[in-house]
Amino acid sequence: SFQIISLSDGRIVQSIRQHKDVVSCVAVSSDGSVIATGSYDTTIMIWHAFRGRSNDKRSKNASNDLSTKDHVIIENPSHILCGHDDIITCLFVSKELDIVISGSKDGTCIFHTLREGTYVRSIRHPSGAGLSKLVASQHGRIVFYSDSDLSLHMYSINGKHIASSESNGRLNCMELSCCGEFMVCAGDHGQIVLRSMDSLGVVWRYDGSGKTITSLAVTPEECFLAGTKDGSLIVFSIENPLLRKGGIQRNKVKSSVG
Repeated sequence: SFQIISLSDGRIVQSIRQHKDVVSCVAVSSDGSVIATGSYDTTIMIWHAFRGRSNDKRSKNASNDLSTKDHVIIENPSHILCGHDDIITCLFVSKELDIVISGSKDGTCIFHTLREGTYVRSIRHPSGAGLSKLVASQHGRIVFYSDSDLSLHMYSINGKHIASSESNGRLNCMELSCCGEFMVCAGDHGQIVLRSMDSLGVVWRYDGSGKTITSLAVTPEECFLAGTKDGSLIVFSIENPLLRKGGIQRNKVKSSVG
């Protein structure tokens, strides 16, 4: 199952159980209206949020222990997408591109249309390694990473290979900058690394505290929030306005640890 939790009070407002096994990953569209869930059962399910807050639009099949007036997700998936032979490990969903991209331990990355749930194409890791993480930009570029060989591979949304690179360490998190021109990576090495979404080339490295980074978020102001294995929160603030706007010139970065 997966749960919807209120940010205001931490209360579980909805719990949905449709997959036949553990839910392994979740992706949300940029406007928050579409959710994709991947599972150990090798399927992807697509869910839609209710439009508006009218109680008459709430599901009649909701679980008894949660009030239906609080429900924000329609209880039945709009699509169940198949094609993988192993656990779904990573997902991307975009209404603007009408695409759902799924990565799996079977080494494949599969594209479906969001509206119709139609199969589009598959991309296989060059060495067949299982996929661990992926990011995709609104410009139509996708990067996937494998823990097995610590490699990064970039493709166009049309399936054309663009670039490959070594990650130089195990990555625990990958995010896109708000402008979509940089990929922000962090992991066991304790650094935050910015890579170009044109070539996967390293644009800048931010030295952290040497602690393993387990989570990462990019703010609209292009600040980086990094959570570490020991529970610390490191905040990086980019000083260079050219880098903020998508340039590749380098400058200093401020950081603080909380």
